[in-house]
Amino acid sequence: MAAQLPRQLRAFNLYNDGRSFAGRIDTFTPPPLAFLTEEHRAGGMDAPVELEMGMEALIATMVISDYDPSIIALLGKQDVPLVARGGVQAQGGRAEPVVINMRGMLKGAELSEWTAGGGKSTQNLTYSLTYFRFRQNDVELVEIDIINMVRKFGGVDQVAGLRAAIGL
Repeated sequence: MAAQLPRQLRAFNLYNDGRSFAGRIDTFTPPPLAFLTEEHRAGGMDAPVELEMGMEALIATMVISDYDPSIIALLGKQDVPLVARGGVQAQGGRAEPVVINMRGMLKGAELSEWTAGGGKSTQNLTYSLTYFRFRQNDVELVEIDIINMVRKFGGVDQVAGLRAAIGL
């Protein structure tokens, strides 16, 4: 069996509040998906274990090459929709769509340094997300809806039992 080369991101676009930023989006960094844990060691245990206590905040960042006034107007606005669409492809393979749907608040916008006669005009944007969904090849791999207490990885809702226990 021949070894398969890795899938690489070959192209992407970002839609911010419904507007395409093709040709103006330099970078997009999805939020890290990480758990908060608390160390626990009790009698009869030879070592501590990490107890999962929920997830860390979902923070996405991006750099846009444009002094677009509509972006600044979004500062502090809740539930701004964001969609990142990418195409990943292994050498010699077919392109696979990757779609990341998000909602959140634009919590920070850092404008680039001004220099006479040069330099790109960029905005570094930071979003605090309340919703995150990751799909590849039309298969949902992750869905996190903080407000509605949904946390799915690989189609398994890890907090369904907790929701039921508290009557949600």
